[in-house]
Amino acid sequence: MDAEQPTWEDLVIRPAPSAPVAAPAPARPAVAVPAALRPRQRQVQAAYLAHELRAPVTSIRLGLEGLSEGAVDRLTDDERQMLDIAIRNTLRLEGLVNDIMDYSKLAAGRMEVAKEPCDARALVDEAVDAMRAAATARGVRLVRDAAPGLPRCSAESRRVVQVLVNLLSNAIKHSPQRGVVSVSVREGTREHAGTLLFRVKDTGPGIDAADLERVFGLFEQAGGTVKKSEGTGLGLTLSRAMVELHGGRIWAESWKGCGATFCFTIPVAASDLSRPVDVYAEPLQVHGLVAEFARRFNAVLALFV
Repeated sequence: MDAEQPTWEDLVIRPAPSAPVAAPAPARPAVAVPAALRPRQRQVQAAYLAHELRAPVTSIRLGLEGLSEGAVDRLTDDERQMLDIAIRNTLRLEGLVNDIMDYSKLAAGRMEVAKEPCDARALVDEAVDAMRAAATARGVRLVRDAAPGLPRCSAESRRVVQVLVNLLSNAIKHSPQRGVVSVSVREGTREHAGTLLFRVKDTGPGIDAADLERVFGLFEQAGGTVKKSEGTGLGLTLSRAMVELHGGRIWAESWKGCGATFCFTIPVAASDLSRPVDVYAEPLQVHGLVAEFARRFNAVLALFV
């Protein structure tokens, strides 16, 4: 007897037998990163993130600036204000990215300075010009005072301008409306002989004596608290490292309620020294400072990576 043939309903309604499903492949075990390599891994991640952000942020800034220049006669006051705010915040973001990249180099021991004889007056002028718009927006007056006939300093000009801009930025932020921020440069005397002495003074609330050293710590501000104001909290930390890489020193002077003055020295160029000067009796311990910065930076970065 012939086997029963499947009906049309059998073919349409009954599901076809499913193919055998292969067992899932065992999960790959996570690669354990040795504890000694974790700080380095976080530094690389931070540097990579900052590097990837730099190009698009710069592109956005250039686009906004081009739009601002091309549409200057076609924007309402409100539109102009919104565009200016966007440009300022893009510049701020660009600064944050650059700070992270600089700190990653510092923590990895890869930050170097290419020193050459520099005109200190020109460095002050460049920094003041860079911060003029920010000061005007906050109603703060900038005053520069560079003594005539100064010798040249031995420095990488870009880095010294960066230090001055960091100090001016802090001074402007902490000065009241109609306040005054002054920046000066003089030839050092006595314990500062053989250097140029830069000073940035504000008319803000000042800093407690107990905090004068702590303000240079990573992610700290006056009062010893974690950085709360805008920025990465790296500005003074980077400034200190850059000054010391030049063979100089940086410190703060203040009395509560009387403003603050940030001072730093940069050695005079050897070709401009009238006589050999032993500037500092003891070598600067830059490597220990970098190690401490790296330890604290990695501790905070671990919270986000």
